Amino acid sequence: MLSEIKVLEPQLKQIVFGAMESVQATKAALYLSSSLDLNDKLFELVASYQFNDPGRRVLRASDELIERMTIKRGPFFINGVATDPRFSEILFRQSTDRILAMPIFSRGRLVGFLDFRDKAGRKPFDHPDVEAAKKIAEDVLALLGSKNLWGAAPIPLVPDPAEEQKKAAIAAAAAAPLPQVMTPATPPPPPPNLRGATSEISESARVAIKAAREMMAKRPLAPAPASSKHILTDRDLDVVRLLLPATLAIPGAVLACISAIGHANNPQAVAALATVNDDAMEMVQAHIGAWLRRANQPETVNRPPLMYPFGVQVVPVSAAGISTILSAPVNAQSIEGLVLTIAFERTPEPQAQRALHIFLKQIEHSVDNAIAANSARNDRQQAAERLLEPDFQKYPELTEHTKLVSQMAQRFAASLELPPAQVETIRIAALVHDVGMRLIDYEKLYRRPHLGSEELRALAEHPIIGAALVEPVLGPEIAAIVLRHHERVDGKGYPGRLTGNQIPLGSRVIQICDAWAAMTSPHSYQQPLKREDALVRVRDGAGTQFDEQLAAKFVRFVNEIGA
Repeated sequence: MLSEIKVLEPQLKQIVFGAMESVQATKAALYLSSSLDLNDKLFELVASYQFNDPGRRVLRASDELIERMTIKRGPFFINGVATDPRFSEILFRQSTDRILAMPIFSRGRLVGFLDFRDKAGRKPFDHPDVEAAKKIAEDVLALLGSKNLWGAAPIPLVPDPAEEQKKAAIAAAAAAPLPQVMTPATPPPPPPNLRGATSEISESARVAIKAAREMMAKRPLAPAPASSKHILTDRDLDVVRLLLPATLAIPGAVLACISAIGHANNPQAVAALATVNDDAMEMVQAHIGAWLRRANQPETVNRPPLMYPFGVQVVPVSAAGISTILSAPVNAQSIEGLVLTIAFERTPEPQAQRALHIFLKQIEHSVDNAIAANSARNDRQQAAERLLEPDFQKYPELTEHTKLVSQMAQRFAASLELPPAQVETIRIAALVHDVGMRLIDYEKLYRRPHLGSEELRALAEHPIIGAALVEPVLGPEIAAIVLRHHERVDGKGYPGRLTGNQIPLGSRVIQICDAWAAMTSPHSYQQPLKREDALVRVRDGAGTQFDEQLAAKFVRFVNEIGA
């Protein structure tokens, strides 16, 4: 256990014990990251009540429970061992049949979670229990914040002038920092004082900067709520249909169906090994109807079209030939309510159950891939382009720069093997990372070789203005990346002087690509550097301006693609 957590252990135990009254669970456990580096993705049991599973004291990110919380970005509960086969073993090992999982996020990163089991009186967990668990998670986060662990402490968007001046004096006495390779130059630490001075910054730009600061100070960049999911379209359902035939390769499977519960008309796609008799289809639909009733959705009336990927066989699929029907939710990050149902001609053996588990993972990944590539990409692309119009068309070099950074960030993020949805988020954020330029009199500053200190300060406000413009249109996750793309891992960036992993991963990725574009593009504001010289700058900035590990990977990435 981390020494910082060991000191807080009595208070954490008190919070967990107090949780028993509000959630009324018979068992509870609190897990927190076992490292101050959240990239390690290892979680350790730090406080518990009646929780005695030695095999679950330390968990990795691949654990079913953690994986589902990370994907859904929110809490969930399961009532019944048979409700979701993937959690059957977790429940069985604790001799429980109900579970409520509540993730604890800090600045969009999972720092831990609460695991509640079996509500008192053998009652099922419900939404009021989720709300109670949220308050407990907030108590844990507040305690972590009091020690500034994992960046849980609130960081004001507008720094305190006196504190910042003190930091400036200390910084001035220290050794000179590594020269910046990005544009604009790093501003002095105190917040800009834009009143009462003569410069090229207009009154409208001053008002824009002030309004953006006030807006962002009042709107914390929390993760988007789990309910903001993609609406299934016919095109998406066509993609899902293409995945179904692979399900029939599971030993004993004769029919597979994907249902979109909660979407218009609850559409379905069905694939079968042979002609399906009416009684077999009615049997499968009755099973799916139970899911619909639990979700308070109307049952499907129209019989869905059937697909026979391997041709029509002589022996049809009948109700008498079906021994077992299993259903499991498809926990895709981009769409809620997908349910996979498989009819077996014989009770699935362990080998078939493992194959089903693997297929669920594959289909979740494939659905997210398809949605990210199709609808979400198009929707957010159009929104991003609207944010850039019409102002950016006046400045072809700035337009070229944003496109170059977006393309580079997308390819670099993909080389890091990040999930497709995260790669797409980084691509869009890179496209709008400089959108704040449009409100700071960029027209007057454009192509000026020398800028005064006030102009540089105003120019350095563009991340705050950009985040304020982006958040209502593209959401808090992208806004947070835009806001932090000029932070430095050594804490000498702006606007918040964040350090290390406090800076969103997307911001750290874009920062390197932004610097690379500024150094190497023939359309840059400065004389372009040779590729080898630019790589030296990236290496020199590792651990100070840039994330050290990302900088090393970026150098390898550039050498591989010959950028």
